[in-house]
Amino acid sequence: MTKVEETTETATIQTFCHGCKSDIKVTVPRAVVDKAHSYPVSHAHLHGDPAHVLIIYIDRQYHIRGSELSETVSVERPAQPQPLNAMVLLRVPRRYRETAMAMLKLRQANSVEVSFVTGKSQNAESKYLGALFRLGYLERVRISRFYQYGIPHPNR
Repeated sequence: MTKVEETTETATIQTFCHGCKSDIKVTVPRAVVDKAHSYPVSHAHLHGDPAHVLIIYIDRQYHIRGSELSETVSVERPAQPQPLNAMVLLRVPRRYRETAMAMLKLRQANSVEVSFVTGKSQNAESKYLGALFRLGYLERVRISRFYQYGIPHPNR
């Protein structure tokens, strides 16, 4: 139960897992331990086959003060964006469909470019692009003070 490696952002601690019956290395973000309001700090480590969770309790000097196995674990992943294509276009809410069709043509654009294609105001297109992003049909990148929208790649 000792700290074996250290970087400016993480500390790696070696400990024994009673689930695997083996020594494992657990990497912990240093900010979590260094900025804690009380000690020991708990850290859950998902590992193994079959997967299980070892919960360790770490003090200020990165010594493990206790551990336990979690009897259950659940992992939720955020919904993946649906790449915009002709079939998905039919599911897009009607008021956004013209904007979505313009994005299919442009592939990557900002509200000014989309408003030029649709003939709507830049303000309206900015709202529609934001809505399509929140619905998961577009990716968004901030460039300077503006957002650039694009169609997500299906393999990401």
